[in-house]
Amino acid sequence: MIRVLQFADIINRHDFIDNIVRGASPALFRFGICVRSCDSNIATPSFPRGTPRWVIPGTSRCCIPLAAWRLARILRQWRVDILHTHHYEPSVIGWLATRLYRQAHLVVGRHYSDSFYRLSSPMRRKVHLTLEQQVNRAARKIIAPSKYICQILCQWQGVSASKVELVPYGFMAAKYPDQPPAKVQRFREDLGLSCHFVVATFGRLHEEKGQRFLIQAIAQLHRRRPELRALLVGEGPERRTIEKQIDSLGLGDIVQMLGWRRDAMTVMAAVDAVVQPTLQEGFSQVMAEALWMRKPLVITDVSGAPDIITDGQNGLLVPRGDTGALATAIERLAADEALRARLAKNGREYVQQRLTVDKIIPLYEEVYLKALDGSLKEVDYV
Repeated sequence: MIRVLQFADIINRHDFIDNIVRGASPALFRFGICVRSCDSNIATPSFPRGTPRWVIPGTSRCCIPLAAWRLARILRQWRVDILHTHHYEPSVIGWLATRLYRQAHLVVGRHYSDSFYRLSSPMRRKVHLTLEQQVNRAARKIIAPSKYICQILCQWQGVSASKVELVPYGFMAAKYPDQPPAKVQRFREDLGLSCHFVVATFGRLHEEKGQRFLIQAIAQLHRRRPELRALLVGEGPERRTIEKQIDSLGLGDIVQMLGWRRDAMTVMAAVDAVVQPTLQEGFSQVMAEALWMRKPLVITDVSGAPDIITDGQNGLLVPRGDTGALATAIERLAADEALRARLAKNGREYVQQRLTVDKIIPLYEEVYLKALDGSLKEVDYV
């Protein structure tokens, strides 16, 4: 049995880690879970009975050396064959831990794209990239969810292409049951949206999510498209800045900020289109959700989007930070019911054919086996 320890800051129900643990072959793999915080920010996962779990408390960067030492003890105690880390800091911790317990093979989940290259401080940028290079060298395999991230690794950072594996996030349809029409209609009525064309964006209120460009696009459109309304779903450090922007543009009756919603799928079901003006993504989960929910999608050409979206077929792609292009795409959708129907139909079909968990999990299994290539004789299959 190949022992794989999943290590992340947090894990949520139906996220890509939960899907791996639940979907991979129990005849070949046994999974353990290690997190830095057991407080899931969306929904607490319920792992299969007997799944060992550990918590290494402390998410500040000063805790990284101690966290690495504790993780190494877990690796040794459970005789881990593969340590699969997720995101930047857990990967740094995992790199240090596997220097202390070298029998564990490091597999890195690279879930961010070019954010370090956009840091304003040269010193911070250099430190982050130097540590990242150490992690890349130590990893047996690096799993990237998009072609753009593969390009960053291989062309920008000199990682061997044989080490990088492209695996998009698997989509768990059970997380997204059809919303009752009466519930959807009641939601629209409660927000005064019954007779309007409603777009929504979903994500943390942060500079890199680009909500300000959507608000600017709405400002360009609302006089000639008086039926247009926009919803912002999410919370974050940019909330006050966004509120000021809405007020300064006189959009208080046009744009509503809904905050963090546990009924986000009801919100998505109730809108006419989803607009994601993000400046940086690893692989947009909202993109796949919108396609599955049969919602016409406008999304910037960030990492992962061009892999999935064929412009005009299953979504509309626009350049990052281009308010005019964003406004044009929204207006196209508002004016063209046939276009909306085509995008909605093709989007759902794309997810069904290519992104469901049953099609993605075997790719993860293959990566694990490749990471152990040459070491399989050392694995205890009993």
